[in-house]
Amino acid sequence: MNPLLEKVALSEKRKSFKFFNVEVQRFEPFWHYHPEIELTLIQKGSGTRFVGDSILPFEELDLVLIGENVPHHWISIAEDETQTHKAFVLQFDKDTFKVFPECSEFEDLFDKANKGIHFNKPSKHLISEITNFEYLSETEQLSKLLLILHRLCGDRNQHILSSKVKQVSSKNGASQNKISKTTNYILENLDKKLTVQHMADFTHMVPQSFCRWFKAHSGHSFVTFLNITRIEQACHYLLTTNLSIQHIAFSCGFESISHFNRTFLRLKEVSPRGYRKLNMV
Repeated sequence: MNPLLEKVALSEKRKSFKFFNVEVQRFEPFWHYHPEIELTLIQKGSGTRFVGDSILPFEELDLVLIGENVPHHWISIAEDETQTHKAFVLQFDKDTFKVFPECSEFEDLFDKANKGIHFNKPSKHLISEITNFEYLSETEQLSKLLLILHRLCGDRNQHILSSKVKQVSSKNGASQNKISKTTNYILENLDKKLTVQHMADFTHMVPQSFCRWFKAHSGHSFVTFLNITRIEQACHYLLTTNLSIQHIAFSCGFESISHFNRTFLRLKEVSPRGYRKLNMV
């Protein structure tokens, strides 16, 4: 599941960092990586977040720091076509700070970011600093970036995402492109019947080769990846809709309610009905 290389090209633009915001109807699959470290804040939207081999749900105010060449993306689950999803993104080269001894505290933060760091319940002040970043002058932005990183270093509500360091080499661009397309195809067709044979045909491989290839690059077997992603989608529907459990199971690509219930219980350690009761306010 190696992703596409995103070319940020800070050196070509004579910039130490890049800041931008994205406002779209939904976050589409874009499994990618880049040598720059990235801080992403989701201001609006919900869905599933992929960082390395981590597959977890995201909600509004999701804040994650992603290390260099770590594959990642956020995929929306949006039923309302009028809804917009919005994210703020900061990308920078970690070597920028090496010349400043005062920034040595960042080194540990950047090392942990190689597995992805999720900051749980970021403060309103930190959220404001990120969302208002674009209105500052370039000099003020550089100063603010230092302050944001300093705050993240001291944040005790952080959680490591990936089970292992998952950094991608950009040497074989054609292979990366093929695997990214394969992953995006899976994520765009979760509600359809996706078998090993189907995906082997899609990638022009024999089933055994496809299975080895997929697990080597994703950290998950194809079936495990598919089940985890479908269950995360089901969790979203359980909490945000009044749809029946059977309807949700079929909408997420499960062919039987019994298979759905067994898979849900194994991954979440609670039944779908129990999950809905425990998490509904």
